[in-house]
Amino acid sequence: VEDLRRLGFSEKQALSIENYRKAGGRFLRPADFGKSYVVADSVYQRLRDFIDIPKVDINTADSASFDDLPGIGPHYASKIVEYRAKLGGYSYPEQLMDIYRFDREKYDALSDLICCSPPRDSFELWSLPAEALARHPYIRNLTVARGIVLYRDNNPRQSLTVDGLRSAGVLSDPDAERLGRCAIASPLKTRQ
Repeated sequence: VEDLRRLGFSEKQALSIENYRKAGGRFLRPADFGKSYVVADSVYQRLRDFIDIPKVDINTADSASFDDLPGIGPHYASKIVEYRAKLGGYSYPEQLMDIYRFDREKYDALSDLICCSPPRDSFELWSLPAEALARHPYIRNLTVARGIVLYRDNNPRQSLTVDGLRSAGVLSDPDAERLGRCAIASPLKTRQ
């Protein structure tokens, strides 16, 4: 309340904002603060450039943080966390649209509220066994995973690329494009 008063709000305005927060209200965007009935347009215009609301990092947030985003709710919050585990971490924010029924409209409604830190670990495409590869959402089945292992075992290290897998017919164009944007560990240095 004192901080708000120092910014030029009256005691009544500051208490109103504080009560809103205590009741579970959140400002997701700076414009949300400006829409508050106790914030005059002139005050919002003066403070707009100084309002810093942290973005939700899709690689570190818990389901409760996702649940607070517009259009998400508990169902999609759990799906976001579940998909992150399957991927081994998001490599770019648009990967959210790979989740079933998470369309462009839903993504656009929250894209300015999220960020994507690098995944904790790179995907070990060039060293995992076929069974582990098959669990990745862009590989999806054991036949493709076995094709990756066969390609990996029969090609020199410099040929071990996602484009190489696409050219060899192991990955479809859409899957190769999506996998190519992921954080992938470099091929093992010991391979010839």
